[in-house]
Amino acid sequence: MNRHNLIPFFRSSCECRRRFFTFPLFFLLLAGAGSAQSFDPWADSVVVFLPGEGQNFGQDPAYFPRNVLGPPDSTATPTRASTDPNEILSLGLGGRIVLAFTDNLIIDGPGPDFTVFENAFIRQFGPKQGLPFAEPARVAVSRDGVHFVTFPFDSLTLKGLAGVTPTNGAADPTDPDSSGGDSFDLADVGLDTVRFVELVDVTAIIKDNPDHPYWDPTLSGFDLDAVVAVNSVPVVPTAVQRQNAPQRFVFELYPNPVSHNRGSPVVQMNLPRASMVEMALFNVLGQQVMPTEHIRAGAGDYRWSVPIESLPPGLYFLRLQFDNRVAVRKLQIVR
Repeated sequence: MNRHNLIPFFRSSCECRRRFFTFPLFFLLLAGAGSAQSFDPWADSVVVFLPGEGQNFGQDPAYFPRNVLGPPDSTATPTRASTDPNEILSLGLGGRIVLAFTDNLIIDGPGPDFTVFENAFIRQFGPKQGLPFAEPARVAVSRDGVHFVTFPFDSLTLKGLAGVTPTNGAADPTDPDSSGGDSFDLADVGLDTVRFVELVDVTAIIKDNPDHPYWDPTLSGFDLDAVVAVNSVPVVPTAVQRQNAPQRFVFELYPNPVSHNRGSPVVQMNLPRASMVEMALFNVLGQQVMPTEHIRAGAGDYRWSVPIESLPPGLYFLRLQFDNRVAVRKLQIVR
């Protein structure tokens, strides 16, 4: 956004065993026994990033994805927005990002369940004095990273969107009453637990409408600071899970071949232990056609959905790197 001068990932989904998604009370019991495993309330990995048009602030690898995986900028105030690329990522107009929580799950608890922080600020001068400089994003959530449910919103009042309420960086980011940001309740979309949060910039609903109460010609897209869980529980592996963890690295890709009108291919992977996994996709010329994804994953089963919508039919190679091991699978996209 222009206030920076005043001052677009490989989609994936990791899925714990199904019982983790259907019994949130089970997690409450685990939380009491979780002293051997710590977790933080903010997002742990970026599993999709598709930049939009225009602004690219904070997208340099020197800052991203680290700048969206911690707490909100502690120096931000309602009248002084964060302009630090170490803290802020611009999605650009129409940009999309999906973040994953891997060491904890967001659960439906009392009140709001998570907060999205953006660098909105309250205007101090001019005809819109007292109104926020808003560059909104619609918010959706998912248990598996494939099926998302979008929170309802009003395009005129911006209620139900992120990027409207300024951040109070001095407050506890898990306290929506004082932290600022825009908070969301899973009860509003009928879910009890989620692991993924999707943000899609919709600044165009303001920028393209001069009659909109929040209109400003300098709007340039949603700027993400952080996503923080308010109600969450740790994912603590049970003894049974540890005993049943795979003894070797398994990597499958299906359906294959795949066509655009039959959905997306899915990567099925079993990890023998927690590790950082890298995934990348290449064409037959050896050119990388999607950015490398880095995701922190625990031992067990994981699934990723590979976005092929923008790829022409042809032969591709999907590469996974786990520790010092590299595995490659052919992917055929047909008409």
